[in-house]
Amino acid sequence: MDGRARPDHDVGEHTPMVDLPPALPPRGAPRIVKNDKDRPLSGEVRLPTRIHYATRQGMRAQWLVAGALVILSVGGGCPIGFSGVLVPQLQSPNSTLQTDDETASWIVSMHSASTPVGTILSGPLMDRLGRNRALQVATPFMVAGWTMLGFAQNHAMVLVARALCGAAVGMMAAPSQVFLGEMSEPRMRGILVGVPFVSYSIGILYVFLIGSLISWRYMCAVAASPIVVAAVCLYFLPESPVWLVRQGRLEQAQRTLDWLRGGAGSVQSKVEMDQLVSRADAEKAENAVKKRSLWGMFTQPHVVKPMVIMNVYCLLQGLSGTFIVIFYAVDLLDTVLPATMSAELVAILTAAVRLVMSATGCAVLQKCGRRPVALASAMGVSATAALLGFVLYFDWADSGGYVASSLALLYVALNSFGMFIMPGMMMSELLPTSVRGVASSATTCLFNLSLFAFAKAYPALKVLLGSAGFFWLFSSAALLNLVWTYLLVPETSGRSLNDIEDYFRAGVWLWGRRPRRRPISTLVDG
Repeated sequence: MDGRARPDHDVGEHTPMVDLPPALPPRGAPRIVKNDKDRPLSGEVRLPTRIHYATRQGMRAQWLVAGALVILSVGGGCPIGFSGVLVPQLQSPNSTLQTDDETASWIVSMHSASTPVGTILSGPLMDRLGRNRALQVATPFMVAGWTMLGFAQNHAMVLVARALCGAAVGMMAAPSQVFLGEMSEPRMRGILVGVPFVSYSIGILYVFLIGSLISWRYMCAVAASPIVVAAVCLYFLPESPVWLVRQGRLEQAQRTLDWLRGGAGSVQSKVEMDQLVSRADAEKAENAVKKRSLWGMFTQPHVVKPMVIMNVYCLLQGLSGTFIVIFYAVDLLDTVLPATMSAELVAILTAAVRLVMSATGCAVLQKCGRRPVALASAMGVSATAALLGFVLYFDWADSGGYVASSLALLYVALNSFGMFIMPGMMMSELLPTSVRGVASSATTCLFNLSLFAFAKAYPALKVLLGSAGFFWLFSSAALLNLVWTYLLVPETSGRSLNDIEDYFRAGVWLWGRRPRRRPISTLVDG
């Protein structure tokens, strides 16, 4: 690209306005803002633009994509919650496969131990085969894992089967978020990208409900069925237009965009296609001039910044107990509840609450933005976990009966409302296109390694900290998450992926600071 201005598109008088990235105003120019949603991410202010995508046909196409990933994510949520019903059945007196606490901790944590293997594979698969094809490759591993688990005759087979399922979930996690993020319009991305996490909650509730009624061996067949259905649905979906453009398959990319944005000849699809091609050409030219390798691109500031923000957030989310409550639902809640209450029943209630609140969080994200939801969730989790710790420490649960169980459900609700869904939202929005496959897989890998360490250490930490200390640990991590979100996590609601990438190129770390550099879109399109 030679940096010269590109000609304007020839649009008619009644053509709806689209989200073109205009040049920043010159220094000293009036700073015009109508409302906060018209304020660019970089902190500069420009004339407001509106995105009026969205014919019904285009919205229907995007929801079809989301629907296929709903089914896939239900299948991905099943092995996450399965340990919550598997371990109690294995440790029951009449179990044919008696299991002690040490072996149980390996069965629980093996899922998280193998997930990083899948996430490492998902990055190259995403970049080489495409987002959709990477998801299709993962499905046979999941089916094989459930089949082996259902016929397991010893603990070794159980562990290998859990490892296969965990690796398959890892292979699906990053591609599903990236695929949805690249197929969605900016104004619909909030609710669509949150769909997989709502679906994970459906999968967790699914296994908790059915697992409480039937043997874990029969449950394996039931849990494998959503994956088979999802594999069929994915076969009929097109590939991501972002990936197609970067492979030089421009005709296919244009056809996909036409389908996603309301039909052939859509102004929106043509403008978006032009932006994708311009961005890809500019990055290729920049990397060619500077002779950057993949590692060189991976270490650029605009890649390092979102990676640091995401990985610290994910670590604090894990330490706040988001997944420990899922992995050890019955065991952990049994220490919270008085003897008269069933931990299995409350575990099912937590799964139902997680489903409702994660869906609510996605809807609120769409209306209010990312930061308010993330901040409210972290604040609520910190306060509720701290209060629950005091209830357990002073043994108020026996006198109050339902005090601890109510606080436990409130803790799960507030956690699911924002902290549970934010990592997937960040993965689909914050990472730049040039390294999105590798960076998202690396982030998911690190996240699951931390989950493995925490899940494996749970029995020892439970003895060391006690139930009250565990929830105080959750509270402290959520408080740190609140501070981190307030200082560094940007508001991305309604912004195009190019706008978000430009924010990180503008030389800022703290949210709200004035940028030091002009973004790439102003050099290419301005």
